[in-house]
Amino acid sequence: MGSKPNVLHNMNKFLLYFAGVLSFLLPGTVVLAASGQVTVRYARGFSVEYKNRDTLVTVHNPWPGANTDFCYVLVPRGEEPSAEYPGCQRVETPVRSLVSLSTTHLAFLDVLGLVDRLVGFSTPDRVYTPSVRRAIKEGRIQEVGIGSSLQVETILDLNPDLVLTYGSGTFRDAHPKLLEAGLKVAINGEYMETHPLGRAEWLKFVALFFDRGQEAEKLFNAMEKRYRKLAVMTAGVSRRPTVLTNTPFSGRWHVASGNSFAARFLFDAGAGYIWQNLPGSGAVPMDIEMVYDSGADAEFWVNTGIWTSLAQARRSAPRMADFRSIRTGQLYNRINRVNADGANDYWESGMVKPDVILADLIKIFHPELLPQYTLYYYRKLK
Repeated sequence: MGSKPNVLHNMNKFLLYFAGVLSFLLPGTVVLAASGQVTVRYARGFSVEYKNRDTLVTVHNPWPGANTDFCYVLVPRGEEPSAEYPGCQRVETPVRSLVSLSTTHLAFLDVLGLVDRLVGFSTPDRVYTPSVRRAIKEGRIQEVGIGSSLQVETILDLNPDLVLTYGSGTFRDAHPKLLEAGLKVAINGEYMETHPLGRAEWLKFVALFFDRGQEAEKLFNAMEKRYRKLAVMTAGVSRRPTVLTNTPFSGRWHVASGNSFAARFLFDAGAGYIWQNLPGSGAVPMDIEMVYDSGADAEFWVNTGIWTSLAQARRSAPRMADFRSIRTGQLYNRINRVNADGANDYWESGMVKPDVILADLIKIFHPELLPQYTLYYYRKLK
């Protein structure tokens, strides 16, 4: 009898170990986090460690060729870290006020109910999210600019607990100026992710600064479940229709590499992306003639830039008027939710609705699988 607690303890250790092995072998397996903690399963751009009462968040290579990390030690407000973390910014949580410099952050704040913490935004005139637009109209969010128009003095006057930005590795980056001014700055690198759920998982990154990790876990798990259910529907399709993406610009045609999040969307939607075997995870500038040769017979053409009609497509690219997709009218663009100011909800709520984007694409390529579904972000060009 005296050994029973040890037996149970060892059994629990084995079950925990087995769960860990199983989650590794089965990518996407839902893993239950400890209370208040988060697990990172799809995102590769950030990691989370729990050390005593400290939460250590590290952002890895947040722009192409970055080869650098940024770390943050999150501690309860009014407390000190339990250890020294050289090179890490110390941020007290929960964050009470925030300045954001990208529309891709807005959906995270919205679904977490944190729009009331937002006091400054880069370009308030180009916002779709209704809750943020209301706050702007009521004067609760100030414009702070971006790039060469960044208003550091305005941000200092707002005195936010945190500025959430992104990096590109160019002179336009805001974080060096903001850090020099003594502000707390977190860099979000969601655009570097190669899986749609990896991008969406940055919801957890934002949530950690507000002590909303557990809520983010629940939201993400539900999102993941919906996405995986849709992806399973196309796994056994007998044929994958060919698809071309993007449009030419300034003599070049930037196409998504085969390991990019855009290519993953197309694969999970049951499409045959013509550049699926192109190495890499970013956008690659291609010679227009090469794309012309490869894309002329593609059955579908999606993500058509600024084009909103077939007539505009023919005018903009007269040489491509004989493309199969144009002749058959199979052009689709993510312009179904654009407001009068030109703000596109695809780049806002789409961050937390990868399942809806996937459903749109399945409806386009395999309408028989979702007969009652209506396109949400995408629109067929006419």
